[in-house]
Amino acid sequence: MKIIHVSTPVSWRGGEQQLAYLAKALHGKHKQLIICPEGSEMEAFCQKHQLNCQTYTTRGLLNLSAARLLYKMCKLHSADIVHCHDSHAHSIAVMAAVAYSNRTPVVVHRRVDFPVSGSLFSNYKYNHPQIKAYICVSRAIREILAPSLRQPEKAVCIYSSIDLERFSGNGNRKGLLRAEFGLKNSNILIGNTSALAPHKDHPTFLNMAKILHQRFPQMRFVIMGEGPSRLETEHLIEALGLREVVFLAGFRNNIPDLLPDLDVFVMSSSTEGLGTSIIDAFASGIPVVTTAAGGIPELVEDHKTGLLCEIGNPQQLAEAVIHILDSESLRNLLVQNARTKAASFDYRIMAEKTQEVYHKICSALTEETE
Repeated sequence: MKIIHVSTPVSWRGGEQQLAYLAKALHGKHKQLIICPEGSEMEAFCQKHQLNCQTYTTRGLLNLSAARLLYKMCKLHSADIVHCHDSHAHSIAVMAAVAYSNRTPVVVHRRVDFPVSGSLFSNYKYNHPQIKAYICVSRAIREILAPSLRQPEKAVCIYSSIDLERFSGNGNRKGLLRAEFGLKNSNILIGNTSALAPHKDHPTFLNMAKILHQRFPQMRFVIMGEGPSRLETEHLIEALGLREVVFLAGFRNNIPDLLPDLDVFVMSSSTEGLGTSIIDAFASGIPVVTTAAGGIPELVEDHKTGLLCEIGNPQQLAEAVIHILDSESLRNLLVQNARTKAASFDYRIMAEKTQEVYHKICSALTEETE
């Protein structure tokens, strides 16, 4: 098959990582082309891994130049599928169909857990006939999206995944984070890997940190990630008197080496499509405390693979962390069950199920033309 992927973010976050995993799994099986912004992290990834890539320069919701590029690439490569990996990519594909009569069937990945806007444009965009399938990264997202579709059966659930081989043999503390921030083994270290973005709700995480630090002065906290909310996060850390307690580690590409330094992984998101960083923690043998946002409860079964808390409740998060630290038997149970759970989230499984969606679409179109 000939597949064209469309990705519009300039930065690298969860959606871009999932596209990278998919492209890796499909490499050698199908011909692939990735369309992305010039100067983006995705372009750099394609160059590093020698993946076919075409870039565009202009940005915006109604991106006619990107739509024209998509149309030209579909025609040049006789594409079988256009796979859009974010909302702006979805808009580009619809514009290519409307403005340039592109007839290549489109698959759209849906990764966010909020409803589709009720605007006329959104209604048109989400029900355009060229969109043949929506891949939702959790059942929660599928349930949220389906009411906005005239054909809700187009929405299918395929979980986002990770490269489990990156975590094979992992779990031994390397001490890299502790050495970097001057911490001792006696310091209890709580943290996560999450973008500094509003929906990750770092204010709740920081208020939890203040509660815990008042009880456990030796406790420290680290956030591994970067994003638009960094300045606000820094200001709140200062306002809460946590400058020597909470560390912003920035974006890291060696997460499997760093996660074992954590004693507890805490996710405080207010919205979350699925939360693949939780799967990373599962695979690393780190007990998880998290909010019950979006698709997270499909990963974290309360008191089985982790502890679930209310959204926006720092006190409850703090109590859950203490519960885990106080009970070795609970820690061992959560870690063992979570490792088993993680095994079903290998990226190759995700790729196989995505291929099935592609083949189903192409087979249906073949039947229509016969």
